Amino acid sequence: MFNRQPIAQLPSHLADQIAAGEVVERPASVVKELLENALDSGATLIEIHIEEGGEKRIQVTDNGSGIPKNELLLAVSRHATSKIQTAADLACVTTLGFRGEALASISSVSRFEITSRAHNDVAAWQLQSEGDAQWSALKPAACPEGTRVNVSDLFFNTPARKKFLRSSKTEFLQIEQLVKRVMLSRFEVGFKLWHNHKLLRQVTPALDNKAINQRLSILLSDAFVEQSVEILFESQELVVKGWVGLPTFNRSQTDMQYLFVNGRMVRDRLLSYAVKQAYADVMYHGRHPAYLLFLELPSDWVDVNVHPAKYEVRFANGRWLYDFLRRSVRDAVAKPLMAQHGSGTALEASGQTSQSGYVNQNTPLYNQNRSLDIVAAQQFQQPLGGMFNAPNYANYSHSPGLVTLHEPNATYTTYNNTPSSDVTPRLGFAKAQIHGVYILAQNTQGLILVDMHAAHERIVYERMKKQWNNERIISQPLLVPIAMGVESLAVDVWHEQRDLFTQLGFEIEPLGPQQLKIMAVPAMLVKSNVVGLINDMLADLAVTGQTQRSEERINAILSTMACHGSVRANRTLSLLEMDALLREMEVTERSDQCNHGRPTWVELSMGQLDSLFMRGQ
Repeated sequence: MFNRQPIAQLPSHLADQIAAGEVVERPASVVKELLENALDSGATLIEIHIEEGGEKRIQVTDNGSGIPKNELLLAVSRHATSKIQTAADLACVTTLGFRGEALASISSVSRFEITSRAHNDVAAWQLQSEGDAQWSALKPAACPEGTRVNVSDLFFNTPARKKFLRSSKTEFLQIEQLVKRVMLSRFEVGFKLWHNHKLLRQVTPALDNKAINQRLSILLSDAFVEQSVEILFESQELVVKGWVGLPTFNRSQTDMQYLFVNGRMVRDRLLSYAVKQAYADVMYHGRHPAYLLFLELPSDWVDVNVHPAKYEVRFANGRWLYDFLRRSVRDAVAKPLMAQHGSGTALEASGQTSQSGYVNQNTPLYNQNRSLDIVAAQQFQQPLGGMFNAPNYANYSHSPGLVTLHEPNATYTTYNNTPSSDVTPRLGFAKAQIHGVYILAQNTQGLILVDMHAAHERIVYERMKKQWNNERIISQPLLVPIAMGVESLAVDVWHEQRDLFTQLGFEIEPLGPQQLKIMAVPAMLVKSNVVGLINDMLADLAVTGQTQRSEERINAILSTMACHGSVRANRTLSLLEMDALLREMEVTERSDQCNHGRPTWVELSMGQLDSLFMRGQ
């Protein structure tokens, strides 16, 4: 039988312990709250001492502004804060902490001590509590300017909570990951992290680019620094800055993804999905990008008061933020090789990082304003049929000496066939073709190996996307129309998607209940297996949804078209054609990866080649 108890006011210490359940989940939660307070106080140096994963002891010391003596007891009371005063202040919170609950909640489930010395005060003052909401009298203590908080025996008075703690090693790993995020969020602040009296991490304030890169190397690895692109995009009052890893620097997990909104670490599905979509065209299936991004927006555009631990936020215009972030990251990782300025190159097959380098964009590889096909069919046994948007290399010679490109009314750079640091293109000059699959080239760093089908597939794909976006995929009529037999279902799909096929550059008419007549195809695909391509497109549209018109759906169709239209394996290319492909790669967006996210080229430096043969050892 239900035994009803009378309604009664909870004791204050019990209310504090219940409230602590929302804020203090585990030792890492305590560290997070104390670090946020330290950063809000303007600290430039913060030390974190942890014992036994935080269960035995957590101490955070900072050199911030400190707390005056007459405010210290108020600081450890519930709902007491200096960071908001009115309800209107909640609409524009600019600090990390603001709820006024952290110290009271932590002190209710631990043996708690706080010592603080305000700016210009001659002495520090200290308060202590044993988890029962009873505070000791204020007493003077030794402490430099700033605040020191000592939390011992966490959950000693709440055994039901304590039994859910993991091992000391696991709990410290959570703390270490948290401190790492904070270190990445505030480059101007120095940190020291100790565990069981052993210094494990230390970073000094990073106030210039060299120091920032050093911190990134320490926390994220040298490989991230070498193979990431620094970005800065602004649109009205929105700013995104930071670093995004090149698609070839990818991870099996999402363990190297850091996103901060107005300096606050957040977990937001919408923003994470925006970055994921930015890599959709270049990331290999099942892999994840690496990034460190800072999103800045007006404080009244974001509601930070939706989660007790402040990990989640709500945006006034989430769709706008999604589009802005996706476009910014997409444009950053889409830069062609000539524009990457040594921020990284394709990941080598061995998993090692390659030598960075770039082509001086002030040195024209050729006149990029002219759109020229390789039309020297009389010198090519197997011309590429206008696939490359590259200069006419008919008069290009691989014999030693100067190489001169001749084209009426156009100016080209002359190259010496022996590469030099002044004029050699980023991907160098072709030297040979291996088994009809790979192009072997030489540049100033060493050796370049290119998957010619994967590279050409990306080139054709990017060109088709541009034509699609400009609503003018160029068609070319066939001299002899092609009749193709199809199933009746495929004819129905074609009828429903007729406008789409027209937009994609096809001119097709029905020839019978199970036949279609192809009269024109996209000009770039004139040499491809058109019947096989259209069969693939009809099958794809029948399975994936015949009315879908999203960017991802269109890109998938264009990718299929590009795959059919690119140069195939076992195709013999001349040196002129190979060089034209390399030059086109250098000015094509996303050319480091094929349409499926695989690398299109790798580089081996002379040092790496020497090590393979043990030269100098």
